[in-house]
Amino acid sequence: MLTKINIDASRLDTNERKEKIEQVAVEMHQIVNSRIFQDKVHTMKKWGETSKYKDASNQRIYKMIMDGAETLDPIVDNEMDIFIDDYFSWRRVIGYTKKNIKTIFVNTRYFDKRGTKLIGSNIMHEYGHKLGFGHDFYATDRRPFSICYQLNNIYEECYDRLFGYTLSKIKVCYRPWYFLGLRKKCYWKEIVNSQEQR
Repeated sequence: MLTKINIDASRLDTNERKEKIEQVAVEMHQIVNSRIFQDKVHTMKKWGETSKYKDASNQRIYKMIMDGAETLDPIVDNEMDIFIDDYFSWRRVIGYTKKNIKTIFVNTRYFDKRGTKLIGSNIMHEYGHKLGFGHDFYATDRRPFSICYQLNNIYEECYDRLFGYTLSKIKVCYRPWYFLGLRKKCYWKEIVNSQEQR
């Protein structure tokens, strides 16, 4: 059964950001439901996992993703329910979520400048937390081998395999630090998704 991607972007404050998330949802649907994604999850290394799922089989992890039974909404409906809100921070945090809320927060400092590949990768990572997966807070040697960070790698590998070196023309909203109280400047920018750096 295919898993449906439901992304609620109603809290995003510009149409450009909402349009970008809509594109992410289309791409994420193709990636998560692909055989490549299934094979990658079934063979991933997850010895850095810190949650109660550290000893779970890869097959169980894959089923959890496809079931769409989030910790705060544990009904198996084969739907990934993702709620997005934005914020701005100078900190080097691309996005985050908390255990007691459904929302995934994206830092517009990165969101506005990045293509759909890395945005989707970040959302996939944070969605892993919505399923109950966890990793070390600080950058330890084992953190890259947690499930959420492995989902980053898998998503990006699948993106490259399915879409290749795509050139996406996206509308970028940029607000210089000295104009924080003023209207954003918007301009068109072309991004080669597969060559972006995380």
